[in-house]
Amino acid sequence: MLNPYVWQLYLNGPGRKTVAFFKKNLSITFTKDYADDIYRFHRLYCPSENILKEHHRQLVDLHKTHPNIKRFVSSVRNALSSTRDCYSLLNDLYEVLEEDLEKPNAIFSEFSTGIAYYTTLMAIESPEWCVPYYFQYTFNVLTRIAETFGIDLPEIPPKKDYRGRFFYYAKICETLKAFREIHHLSPYELCAFLYDFAPRYIGGTKSFIIPVEKLPEPKSVYFIGGAKDDAFLSKHTHTITPWQCSPDTLAGDVIVMYLRSPISAIDSIWRSVSTGFNDPFFYYYRCTYIAQPKSISRFSLQAMRQDPIFSKLSTVRKNMQGINGVELQPSVYNHLLDLTHASLPKLAAPSAGDDSVHPIAREKDVEDQLIKPFLKRLGYSEQDYEQQLYIPIGNHNGTLIPDFVIRPRIQNENPTAFFLIEAKKSIAAARDLEDAKRQARSYARQLNAAFTVVASQEGLWIASVADDYTQDILIHTWDELKNVDCFHAVAARLGKAR
Repeated sequence: MLNPYVWQLYLNGPGRKTVAFFKKNLSITFTKDYADDIYRFHRLYCPSENILKEHHRQLVDLHKTHPNIKRFVSSVRNALSSTRDCYSLLNDLYEVLEEDLEKPNAIFSEFSTGIAYYTTLMAIESPEWCVPYYFQYTFNVLTRIAETFGIDLPEIPPKKDYRGRFFYYAKICETLKAFREIHHLSPYELCAFLYDFAPRYIGGTKSFIIPVEKLPEPKSVYFIGGAKDDAFLSKHTHTITPWQCSPDTLAGDVIVMYLRSPISAIDSIWRSVSTGFNDPFFYYYRCTYIAQPKSISRFSLQAMRQDPIFSKLSTVRKNMQGINGVELQPSVYNHLLDLTHASLPKLAAPSAGDDSVHPIAREKDVEDQLIKPFLKRLGYSEQDYEQQLYIPIGNHNGTLIPDFVIRPRIQNENPTAFFLIEAKKSIAAARDLEDAKRQARSYARQLNAAFTVVASQEGLWIASVADDYTQDILIHTWDELKNVDCFHAVAARLGKAR
């Protein structure tokens, strides 16, 4: 929630000037300095110079054309008691764009491309209802602000719902208006909150961008696709740019850039410096920030088709169509490095430890010789999990959660955990497995866990909350986990970075 004392300190200090800036430009005189000052605020939480410059250009254009370009704006300026006026203002824009563009995806593309221009003009025309929107490509920042200050953002429409994504702007404005009224903010104080106070409070770009020198080891590899004009990007080693990728991307993951026709070749290798996220106002929806490009010898689509490993990939058989966010197995990535003679680190499964384990005589041997080394390989320290965790239940009662609980949290008597492991010395029959899974399921429900793992000397069985821990999503022996691709599949679900 917004702390009234901290907020008042801001208003009495630097916030006073910021509020006055927004009030002057959005209600009195829209000045040519507005674009420069928004650029300065925008830099607090947007790491991409290209995005900063594009939004700056839109606001400069708005200053040149305002107030003559009003044909799409409703004449209603007074705030009414219904959200209808906010939607009707946006609907006017939709109808004007529809005259020329017709299709919803084209209409949304025009709106999202010029979102700084359009929404700033709407905020000038209807400040009680509309908020200038400067979070394109940084919806994760708005989400972090919402989580920090108790703002309940509406659910994001699906990617293909272009009309819904167009009108999602009105839903955000409605939500922010409710927040503003709860905390007795003026429209201009809300702007100061969104673009100055809150980004500074959460840490700005540091809240989601990991410096290259501090990136963790990569967990996964993803393809992305670029146009021939994107070839120059790999020459700028200090660039940070958003790109369409998988929302499952983690900071540190490897990003393989494929340039489409007429180049039709893998051109460079990047690193993700943020986690992936969905952005409703980014046309391609799925977004992550990438940096540290390394040019490699181009590996053409024709060469991929002739290679015994790459030729088996479905993405290659589909001529590299729809590759943004497609995951590449570590062994295939390592093969790419060999083929291109790239001097980059290969991905490998962490060491399985000492193979000369003592014979498994009891359940504790499974825990000490198999499970604990396994958790270490996943990135967990002993501080990240607990054994025999005692969870208070009901009226001073309790239950013991045997074996391993990973990333446990107990707050207000509502225990949660990422996943748990139920250990058994041996699972020799189907009935033994079902009994162990049933026990793990009962604990997982109490802990709201994402996964259950049943582990024995024979191997491990992983189930998910998605079907109430019923069907195994992965089954592996301990020997199989020494294989880089098998371990990668497990780490992608259970690894510490997840």
